[in-house]
Parts: sequence; C-alpha cells; structure tokens
Amino acid sequence: MGARGNAGPFFVALAARGSDYRCIMKVQGQTMRTRRLGLTGKVAVMAALFATSGAVMACSYSGCDPAWTLFGGNTACHSRAVIGPGNDTRVNLYALSRDGAGLGFGGKDYPELDYDQESFGRTFLDWDLVQRSVFPKDANAEGGGEGYSRCNGIAASDPAFSAAMAANAGVPLAERSALAAARARLAQTCTGPGEGTAIIAWPIAIGSPAGKTYLAYLQAADAFYAEHWDQARSAFAGLANAGDPWVAETATYMQVRVEINAAQAHSTDEYGYYQGQKSIDMAAATRAKAALGAYLKGWPQGRYAASARGLERRVMWLSGDFRGLALRYDQLLGSVPATSETMIGLVQEIDNKLLFNGDNPEPHADGPLLLASIDLMKMRVGDPAQTDDVTKPTLTAEGLASQQAAFMRAPELYAFLQANHAFYIGKDYARVLALIPDDAQKRAYSPLAFSRQVLRGQALAGLEDRNEAGFWRELLGGANALWQRATVELALAMNLERHGQIAEVFAANSPINDRTIREILLAHSAGPELLRSAALDGVRPQHERDAALFTLLYKQLSRARYSGFASNIALVRPDAAADGNMSFENGAPVMLGVFSKGRTREAGFACPALLTTVMALNADPRAIRAQLCLGEFWRLNGFDDFGDLDRARPSGELGGSISGFPGIPITRSEFYSAAMADPRAAPADKAYALYRAVRCYAPSGNNSCGGAEVTKAQRRAWFERLRREFPKSPWAQQLQVYW
Repeated sequence: MGARGNAGPFFVALAARGSDYRCIMKVQGQTMRTRRLGLTGKVAVMAALFATSGAVMACSYSGCDPAWTLFGGNTACHSRAVIGPGNDTRVNLYALSRDGAGLGFGGKDYPELDYDQESFGRTFLDWDLVQRSVFPKDANAEGGGEGYSRCNGIAASDPAFSAAMAANAGVPLAERSALAAARARLAQTCTGPGEGTAIIAWPIAIGSPAGKTYLAYLQAADAFYAEHWDQARSAFAGLANAGDPWVAETATYMQVRVEINAAQAHSTDEYGYYQGQKSIDMAAATRAKAALGAYLKGWPQGRYAASARGLERRVMWLSGDFRGLALRYDQLLGSVPATSETMIGLVQEIDNKLLFNGDNPEPHADGPLLLASIDLMKMRVGDPAQTDDVTKPTLTAEGLASQQAAFMRAPELYAFLQANHAFYIGKDYARVLALIPDDAQKRAYSPLAFSRQVLRGQALAGLEDRNEAGFWRELLGGANALWQRATVELALAMNLERHGQIAEVFAANSPINDRTIREILLAHSAGPELLRSAALDGVRPQHERDAALFTLLYKQLSRARYSGFASNIALVRPDAAADGNMSFENGAPVMLGVFSKGRTREAGFACPALLTTVMALNADPRAIRAQLCLGEFWRLNGFDDFGDLDRARPSGELGGSISGFPGIPITRSEFYSAAMADPRAAPADKAYALYRAVRCYAPSGNNSCGGAEVTKAQRRAWFERLRREFPKSPWAQQLQVYW
C-alpha cells in the first residue's frame, strides 16, 4: 500500500497513508498535530469517544519539496486536488464525501501556508490545509483537541450531577452541597491533589437513602478514574437499578466505559504505543458489547445514546470486528453532513481505525465512497521519476471488475477507478479516453468531475496527442475551486515546455499566472533572452522580475558569459537587497542586490568591485587574479551553498524538459586548479590558490567549492607544496593542517 520499513507502526502508518510528515501526537491510534490539531467542537467529541489513553510524541523531517508533476500514483508528503492513488487517503475520502453532497473540494480561501508547506504554492496541499480551508477559525486555533482520556469532561459534567440531585426531592439541601463538594475528589484522582493539598474526604453526614445513592455513585466513579476496574464494575452494577433515574441511567452507561477501559488497560508499551489486538482483554471487550446493548435497549433516546453509538464503533475496533466497522462507516458516510466538522473527525477515524490498522491489513468495504478510497490506495505504483521506487499495486483489473455491483449507483466514480487502473497500472491511455469523455468546457467542476478531466488530460499527454494543450486551455475555464486552476496551469506549462514553447508561458496573454510555476521555469528552463525580457516586464510582479534578473546574472556569471553580465548588471535596482535567500522559488526573497553590493574582498587578498573583475575576465577569461577574485565573490557571498539554479530537475517534472541556458557552471575549484597549473600566475596568487584549494575541504573533508572531489593524498600534496614553495606567505603560515 505504500513505502514500509522498520520505523515502527507509527511511521509505517505515515508512509502508507501519504502523510505530510509533521511532528504529530499519536494517542492510541488517534493522530493529531501538535500545532494545528484541527479537532475541536464535535470533532473533538468524536475523537474522544474513539481514541484511547496514553500518548507518545514522534517527529520526522517536516520539510517537503513537491514533485512538480501531475503524476499521482504514489505517496508523497503532499496531495493534489486531483483524487488519485498517491493522495493522502484522508484527502481522497473527504473529497469524495463532499462530491457526493454536491460541494467543492475545499473552502473559499487558500489557508496560510506553514513553514513546511511553503513549497506547495497553490498547486499542492495536505490534510491540514484541506481542514483549514473549510474550517479556518477552529482549525487555526492553537491547543485544544487533546485526545481521549477517562478524565475528559469531569468538570463539564458537574452541572448535570448537580441538576440531577436538585431534581430528586429526597436529597436534602445540605447533603447536595456536601456531595457537590466531594465530587471535586474525582479530578484529584485523575491528576493528583497537587502539592500541599489533601485528598478530599468523602462526606460522613449523608443520611438520606437518596443521598447515599449519590455518594455510592461518586465512589464508583472514583474507582473508575483510579483504574480499579473490578471495584468500579461491581459498584456501577449495583446502582443500575437505583430508584433515581439519573443514577440508574448513568451507572448503566458507565459500565460500558469500565469494560472498554479494562479491555485496553494493557494495550500500550512503556512509550505509549498501541500494541495491537493481541494486547486487548477480549473478555472485557465482550462485556462492553453486552453493556452497550443493555444501555441502548433501556435508553434508546437517552442522554448518552449518541456517545454510546460512537462507542459501538470503538468496541468493534477493540474486538477486531472490522467488517462491522466498515459497514458502520459506510452508513455514516451517507448520513453525516459533509459540511460539518464531524465529517472531518469521521474521515480521520476511518483512516486510523480501518485503513491503517495493523490488525486489519486488508481493509474491505461495500459502500462506494469507502471502497473507492481503498481501491485507489491499492493502485499505488512506483514513481517513474524515482528509480528506487518499486511500489507494486495490489488491485488487479479482475478484482476491480468484480466490484461493479457496489458502484451501481455511482457509475462515474466506477469509471474513474477503472480509468485510474488503466492509466497507472495498465498504461492504457486510449482506454482512459474511452472511459472518461471530454467535458472540458464546463463552468465549474466538482472534485470528482475535475479529477476525471485531469486524468483524461494526463492520458492525452501519454499519447502525445496534438490537442493536449487545447484541452488544458479549455479546462482552465471551469477550474475555479481551490487548487484547481494551478493544477491545470501546471499541466499546460509542462506541455508547452516539452514542446519548446516556454516563451508562451510568459507571453502577454498567457493564462499561466501561478507565481511558483512561472518562477520554476525561469530558474530552470528559460534562456538568456527570455530571462531578460521577463526582468524588464513592468506588468509582472516585482518578485518575478527580480527572480528573472537574478537567474540571468547568476547564470551569465557562472557560465563565463561576462559580456552579457556586464550589459545587464545595470538593471539591478538600487534598492535591491544584497542579503537574504538565493533560493527564491516559492516566494523566498531574492537577494538581487548581491551583484552590485556583495562582498568582494577579505583581509589579506585584495579584490576590486565585481564589475571590474568581470570586465577583466571579459578581456582575458584566463586572467588568474580575476578568476580568484570571482571565486572570492562566490565564497564571501554564500554561493558555495547555493546550487538550486544549477541542479538538474527530473525530466518528468516542470523545469526538467529543457535547459534554455547554454554552458556549464564554473566552480571555485576550477579557478584554483587553473592558478596552480598556470606558469604565468604570480607567486602570491599560486599560494592563495593552494591555500583555498585545501580549505575547500575544511572542516568536514568534503568539497564545498564545487567540482570533482580529490583524495586526501592530493590535499596533502597541496598543503606540502604551499609550505615548501611559499613558506613565507601568510597563507602557508595560517594553514597548519589539511583535511
């Protein structure tokens, strides 16, 4: 189902699901982020009913660089607005639930990107962004949604306890006050009394029969919160037939909670990780099922009926009744409002308890939405852009064909599943076109309708159909929901790039306006003429113009196109920043001013302004001092750690089809080698070149100057030559070791 390794059940679930790989909290199967939990209100209630106690924190790398392609056949740390095998299963299921309700994919506005989502642009998304687009206020709130605990809700239920006593005329007023005060002991049992605070004593002056009933209830509850299951079981059973209606109903319901907690009492290891069904007390789980039945039979519309029905799912999970659990989820997917936060919680619950439960390795369902989500997950295949990705699908064409009856009322969804199988597994692009008719001229698209059309466009690309670009242009007209337009712009941009028509992306009437898409092409595919034109385009945002000019100047300088650099440096704005981030894609600041204001000299080795150095190289590209000074500019301004504009992108991704800028980047290592080998080089320059060549490997022993690595023996030879031939130079005296 996805990449699996030896990282333990927590990370296995992340890899298979298609997670965003954040620091998250695992509360016995309930996954919650530590920053934006997104589980508040009704969602928190549902999570509380279904999660278990005990939590463990675990983190993995939080950054993500999306693969800028429409390929969605395998998991990544991001998803797309196109329902597909590689999406996070939660994203797919939620999109399908909204589609069935006639709703769009997300909310009205793009949510603000977190630091680890900055590279998503408006093309990629994750489960967190989907939630925040629909429920921005609640999902943005910090804290809350802390997961299930026996102690959750103690304070919130105080009024109900007091109201029940007030409704019973048999409880004297003085006893009510004493019992209400004694109830605070339950919180002490959960969290401890606190330093210097004594445990609240049970009141001894309770004489009325009704008052004694309430005291017995409090003592039973105290045993429950203290995890004394046998005592709590016996005490609540003795109160189930109490004359007080509130005590009788609540005690009957609490028997369910006792057995559920007893069933999972030993289900976690010392780190809080759930140990699977083998750790469950099945006898207690069986008693919990019976207790649920008894409560719902006696109080079908009772005050705890909704909670009890939620606990039914939990008992199914504990008992390993995944077939029954799937049937219940199918029912809920058809009844829970897709616009509600409850649906968010339901999708999360399904993901944890059914789809990625180690005790249920082959999840099954009968309803179309849940079955479709499982089918897509089973279609995951290796990414052709990654040679080490050998993921193999587990759903055969025959297996999909056998499900036709389950999709009788959802024929377009079934055809979509068949088309995904044909595209990702069968590579039968003609069959995709037969299964999904052209419908690219609509004014708006539901999540499924949009996904169908994008898959059709991908098939056109696979067939190299000459009408592919026209199809994408038509589809843009209705791609209005969040993340839809940027997805289609990406498809069109990739088509134009493959056909050598990148200039059309930057034409005045271009429909491709997504900033990230345009700047990726500027950084990796544009030639010098196009970069200069983009830098001068006063209609475009300043960030894009700066990005174009930075790329132009950097590539001209690094590829020895010195005349062009000298002609274009005058385009740098006087107020352009000389520091910041050179990796400007995805909105990062452009340190364009580095070319006019950057450092060029350090004590002991004098260099002129950069433009003077460039003019000297333009006159003589082999001028040793000028080469070394250009190397100083690279070194002093941080270019050693910057290779984004020179790093080749995979051929199947945006920016990987063509490279319109000729030449190969020159590295600092080459400057030093040239100086060491040139008999014309001045002694001071040779000494400095030897010094810097050795320093390229400080302190890690790895080359930080670019170019080919050399052996430690070669570094030693440079070191000894420096000390032998130039012993009085400051560089020989400074360099005491080699790396």
